[in-house]
Amino acid sequence: MQELISPSQSEPLVLLLSGVLLMGGALYGAKILGARGVLLGAIGPLVFALWQFHKWITRYDLQTEYFGLDKVWVLMLEIVLFVALGAAAGIAWKKIRFTTEDTENTEKN
Repeated sequence: MQELISPSQSEPLVLLLSGVLLMGGALYGAKILGARGVLLGAIGPLVFALWQFHKWITRYDLQTEYFGLDKVWVLMLEIVLFVALGAAAGIAWKKIRFTTEDTENTEKN
């Protein structure tokens, strides 16, 4: 069965997306958001690192016959990792947002 997109085709797309997110976050953050832009800019490399981790953990190895997609612990590990990273990013975003808003409100008054 032929895949819709091969790993060799997906690699440049994910790398391009991470670069665009990195540059977009950095530019947007530098001009408008300040500290929040740093968090937005970090999403690009994080996406690329998570993609590399996903490819490694779900790989198929002919010599050892390891196949990550048929293991429940692989799915659970990825779920826990993504939930934890999402929660950490949300908490960081909230702290940066309220810290920035408090500083701006104090400067206006």
